[in-house]
Amino acid sequence: MNKLSFILLIFFSNLIFGQEFKVKSKILSVKCDENIDAHRFNTRLVKDSITENARIIHFSTKATCCVEFKLESNKIDNIVKIDLKEIGTPCDCICAYDFVVQFEEPFNLATKFYVKNKELNKDISKLKMYEKRYFVFENDTTGYDDENGLRQGFIVYKRKNDLKKIYYTKGKFIKLEITDLKGNILIKETDENKIFDY
Repeated sequence: MNKLSFILLIFFSNLIFGQEFKVKSKILSVKCDENIDAHRFNTRLVKDSITENARIIHFSTKATCCVEFKLESNKIDNIVKIDLKEIGTPCDCICAYDFVVQFEEPFNLATKFYVKNKELNKDISKLKMYEKRYFVFENDTTGYDDENGLRQGFIVYKRKNDLKKIYYTKGKFIKLEITDLKGNILIKETDENKIFDY
């Protein structure tokens, strides 16, 4: 194959398959939310805005705690791949991060953004939902763990001579009751630390 044929082959391959090139981008802000269970945190697009000369996206993802981030973005056709390189000494934990990133060109409306090989999409919930888990005693549902993992209602433990009932609302302990098998309350406790004392 001569040199001219090879150059033409490369040129037409790039036209057919698209050509990847670096995109100027920078992190405007990054925040870690320590109040969210990062293991349930979804990578998703939060906000997308276009100006005449720039594109600004807000997205969330999970990453290692206590690090700085270096951003590298590459574009091929209408896809922008965002690579977040972790810099520094990491802590032994995962954090739920919110990023605001600016690109030095607006792109077109069909442009899709990817982080960690996942397309950023607004239609994804902030947290992964749990499957509901129900608690049943003598064929009656007494409580459940909801889609957010929060316990509602009560759980009944049948023991030799009594029943131990632990009550919850929105995942928070409310009270413990020990009743006899007829339903008479023998003990009532509101201190969660004493659940295992009975």
